[in-house]
Amino acid sequence: MRLFTNCCNVHACKIGKIDVLAKKYFPATVSYQVHKTVFVIKNKLTEEKMRLYKKTAFGPLLDINLIFNGQLLHHFLLREIVDANPNVISFNILGKNVTFSQDDFNLITGLLPIRETVERETSSERLRELILGSKDPNEKDSSCKDVETAFEKFNFTNDENPVKVALALFIKTMMIGKDKKTQFDVNIFGIVDDIEVFVFDSMPNYIGSDIVDGYL
Repeated sequence: MRLFTNCCNVHACKIGKIDVLAKKYFPATVSYQVHKTVFVIKNKLTEEKMRLYKKTAFGPLLDINLIFNGQLLHHFLLREIVDANPNVISFNILGKNVTFSQDDFNLITGLLPIRETVERETSSERLRELILGSKDPNEKDSSCKDVETAFEKFNFTNDENPVKVALALFIKTMMIGKDKKTQFDVNIFGIVDDIEVFVFDSMPNYIGSDIVDGYL
């Protein structure tokens, strides 16, 4: 409980209604494949490319030994309780209401929100075609592992493209923590390919909601 008492609000009040009924429970899969992603990124980026990567908000996170326990998160989410506040997520932990807000997530990750955001339509096509080639409508969508393998083998001709793909890969595997066999959300290519949108995007909210949606 020390983790939660340090960064979350713990209430000993009446426990709220469980959001997920027991009959809807399903087992979680234990997977630790994501750790190789950091090695792939560090091995692929040259000194100059790494310098560019480290200038982004995700630069410091590359040197942290992130251990994303999807099974543990899954079990927490199964204990989610209904909360009237749309900006928090609450759990029944040992008979207490434990509330975790977007501000808590931002504080822990260091991905602090910005006052002004840039929201506009982005296209994932350029980076997707660059790294994965033209899409065959008869082929299944690329997995996280497919993108990682393509990134590792691709011969980039400038400094910006590998940094953008590395950011997309880090966000979708290390930050979200999905199994590498699952589909890679190529929309992230559009965000990282538009530098103004990426810098001024509400990335903490995007990642936080994606984690919840992916594991519940």
